Amino acid sequence: MIFALLPVKAPKNAKQRLSGLFTPQQREILARAMFEEALATLCSVEGLARRVVVTSDGIAAARARSSGVEVFYETEQLSHSASADAAARRAAALGATTVILLPIDVPLATREEIEMLVAGAEPGVIVVPSADGSGTNALVRTPPDVIQSCFGPDSFRKHVSQAEEAGVPVKVLRPPGLLFDIDTPEDVAELLARAPSSRIAALLRSW
Repeated sequence: MIFALLPVKAPKNAKQRLSGLFTPQQREILARAMFEEALATLCSVEGLARRVVVTSDGIAAARARSSGVEVFYETEQLSHSASADAAARRAAALGATTVILLPIDVPLATREEIEMLVAGAEPGVIVVPSADGSGTNALVRTPPDVIQSCFGPDSFRKHVSQAEEAGVPVKVLRPPGLLFDIDTPEDVAELLARAPSSRIAALLRSW
């Protein structure tokens, strides 16, 4: 069984690297809008046994449940990696053989790209790097605990190295929508240029 896990940290703390561009309230609005987009895309994906939002945020949890998506509610969030691994262990206890960890801040990601990850799931690891090659934008693990999460600086190299050291197959995929995330002012400008008619671009232009 394949579980898709969507960790959502407290939106009020989101996107600190955009603090010079947007107010804290705007950054929270942006995070919630991107969550809505990611949730809608995830709900359209075929081939998943379960879709799960992992969060300590009550609004995100309620929104997920109203969309028919399961919630792994957290009483606290230590880090993105800790949340991802705790959720992977819980998914495995519920019968998951594969977990797909997805971010919320990839507004150009498509259903087809996530279904590519579903179709490619096999023993080992699939890593989708960030556009600059340093971060990890999606991680597929079969079984769910085959490696640990190392999200943060240089996570792409760390995830690949872990898999190689464990002697398990590792594939690197670069679907263009999943490669692109919103972290910096330059990313905002790129989204406005690449997808000016998208919902997130419209929100950003309104500011």
